[in-house]
Amino acid sequence: MNLLNEAKFEEHIADYLAASPLYNKRTSSQFNIDNLVDSEMLEHFLKAQPMTWQKLQNHFPGRETETVVAEINKLLNRGDSLLTLFNKGFTIKGAKIRLMMPKPVLDGPETPNYQLYLNNRFSVVRQMKYSTTGDDKDNRLDLCILLNGLPLMTFELKNEGTNQNYGHGIYQYRFHRSPVNRMLRNCLVHFVMDNSFVFMTTKLNGEQTRFLPFNQDSTNPPIEGEYPTAYMWREILQADSLLDIIENFIKRYNDEDGKPVVIFPRFHQLRAVRKMRKMASEEGPGHNYLIQHSAGSGKTKSMAWLAHQLANMTNTDNTPLFDSIIMVTDRIVLNRNMADDVVNFQTVAGTVKDIRRGSKNLAAALNEGHRIIISTVQKFAYALK
Repeated sequence: MNLLNEAKFEEHIADYLAASPLYNKRTSSQFNIDNLVDSEMLEHFLKAQPMTWQKLQNHFPGRETETVVAEINKLLNRGDSLLTLFNKGFTIKGAKIRLMMPKPVLDGPETPNYQLYLNNRFSVVRQMKYSTTGDDKDNRLDLCILLNGLPLMTFELKNEGTNQNYGHGIYQYRFHRSPVNRMLRNCLVHFVMDNSFVFMTTKLNGEQTRFLPFNQDSTNPPIEGEYPTAYMWREILQADSLLDIIENFIKRYNDEDGKPVVIFPRFHQLRAVRKMRKMASEEGPGHNYLIQHSAGSGKTKSMAWLAHQLANMTNTDNTPLFDSIIMVTDRIVLNRNMADDVVNFQTVAGTVKDIRRGSKNLAAALNEGHRIIISTVQKFAYALK
């Protein structure tokens, strides 16, 4: 393999993904830029929902997929996020439309949910044309990944062998990719990747665009006969990994100014939470673990992800693995930040009980078995009885 050729770098990644479970390879011409969809892939997933497809046929004969595409665009135009549509779907004339099916935890291979999961299709598209108007007209992205025909993430690839690195890709996104472009605005994350480093952002904002590292360490270790960034296509971008990220990690909420914020985990956060989740599943409650995060590395968000995912874990009989998740800190400011993040990450209102005042309130929250309880260590001495 010629590791120094940029076209080969792009081809290598695309070929590896296209040969992976639940993946295929599509072309830019199969994607409708105005409607933000590869209709053939969307229809494949809709037809894998027999009751839904039958209702669509009854109400919109011959226009089933067209009707769903129109509704998706209507929802996006009014401000809904693709993240919400992937996770919650929507309803048309009594037909519940699902745009994604996470891998079932308890359902067996013969169940409808598991069969629908197997019908997910991630598409890797090389040289994706994403605009027909404005400054971005006829521009192309090196790689784009679609889920069931809808745009999920974009990539600019650079090869150090041709004197290009991630810095050139970041410059491209900042100065040559319009932040108001409809497709770029609706994708959930944008990656810049060269042979050795990966960076990502969830929001393009011209030259103010902020990229965060998505590396295994300060540098990615070399791999014999492979690129050091191979963990991306070998692990992170695999279908089960992305379905997990969409369902459990990407978060969208409004900031203090009411503007939507999208949070995508950094590599170390994703790794830490997944390791903890795996150990809790295998070993059960009653064990101690330590996670070390450096300053400014997103400790509170890691705790927020972990709290929600532990709260949702179940035994094989569908009972909760943990009765409550109790988050304790001895730092008031950290407690406030932690509480804000945990509340922002909740998908069901009322999941989080924030106890910053009153040891009696803490005692009541413990007795009532709230799913996630946040408090300071000082209150426990009074609430112990």
